Amino acid sequence: MKTKKGRLGYYKKMLVEKQRQLVEEVGKSALNGKGQEDDSIKDLGDQATTAYTREFLFELGNGDRRLLKEVTAALQKIDEGSFGACERCAEAISEKRLEALPFARYCISCQRVIEEEERMTAG
Repeated sequence: MKTKKGRLGYYKKMLVEKQRQLVEEVGKSALNGKGQEDDSIKDLGDQATTAYTREFLFELGNGDRRLLKEVTAALQKIDEGSFGACERCAEAISEKRLEALPFARYCISCQRVIEEEERMTAG
């Protein structure tokens, strides 16, 4: 079992690498979206395909941006000393969960409750 400081260093390294990948992806999707503008396309089918591709890249970029925000928040929590605590109940998030999702904001119990509340609201 690693020391607490060792575990934090391990998670920080994972999060920094994920942050680097996401910054790269967000940059690529922004460039690809801009590259889709072409006034010379006259065919209606081509225009529809271009619009669909632009929308797809935009949604992909939004997901990456949200994830980047969560990764950045997790890195900030490491610096502040609050990393690994559930934002809802303040209990420790399990090592297994942090191993899979080092940017997890909630323990598994609270995550289930939140997802259930979202389903009831959306449904």
